[in-house]
Amino acid sequence: MSNYTSDDLEICIATMNRSDLSFLELMFQCSLSEIKHQIIIVNQSKTAVLKSEYSNIRIFNDCEFGLSRSRNLALRNCNGAFAWILDDDVQVLQESISVIVDKLNAYKNSSLLVFKILTPKGADKRVYSKKDKLATTKKELFHIHSIEMIFNTAIWRDKNFRFDTRFGLGSQFKMGEEYVLSQEIISQKCAIMLVPEAVVVHAEISTANDPSSNEVIYARGAIAAHENLKIVGLIQLKYIFFLFRKGYIKQFSDLRDSYRLFKKGVNDYINSLERYSKNDVKQ
Repeated sequence: MSNYTSDDLEICIATMNRSDLSFLELMFQCSLSEIKHQIIIVNQSKTAVLKSEYSNIRIFNDCEFGLSRSRNLALRNCNGAFAWILDDDVQVLQESISVIVDKLNAYKNSSLLVFKILTPKGADKRVYSKKDKLATTKKELFHIHSIEMIFNTAIWRDKNFRFDTRFGLGSQFKMGEEYVLSQEIISQKCAIMLVPEAVVVHAEISTANDPSSNEVIYARGAIAAHENLKIVGLIQLKYIFFLFRKGYIKQFSDLRDSYRLFKKGVNDYINSLERYSKNDVKQ
């Protein structure tokens, strides 16, 4: 098998309500004419239409919304051997492409490589492994972000992987799409490599920063139901106790409300099973 080059990597960017490409200059820290990477942009908007005069930048305008939907549309149309998932508010590090290509050649049989994000202050976005390693536990995958993820598109299509459109920003459950997908990849016995090399800078704001927020508790219930319905009650108790032990919630009435909200997430996930199909072409 020959070595991969930067031409084998396509960057898949999710954005909304864009009518020009100027945001790419902030992402890549150079003028549009200097950007030579292969790029797909999914622009979700009811009114704004995005166009490109550059042969290496392809546009898909979508009048429906949802981050997981956007990811799936980009991945379905990706021409590269590998797809790098990005948002429009990241800054791509200058050396990232060469770092990524080196790792793609080192781990050619991996279905997914997970890299590192830095905050604007240069700190790690979260806790990462100390060295390259194969993911073997659920704990290693729970806090991964989509902008860390680079997919082998041949394996993606062969296994019919999809982001679950019930999860993620703009969906019913506002977080958890990366974890849900990574669990499916693991269940299919496909390799996920954790690579603690920084490739992007991203602000510290995150959907999951406050574990006591209503959106997070509700989504946690759905994630628990997706993971294991047999022990979802135990997961629920452990999470509510975690909120109390860490001081996120102190009042009994708030604990009760959080318990009920988690349960609602479980029930709403169960009720969604008949409606949801990952093979739906609209997703």
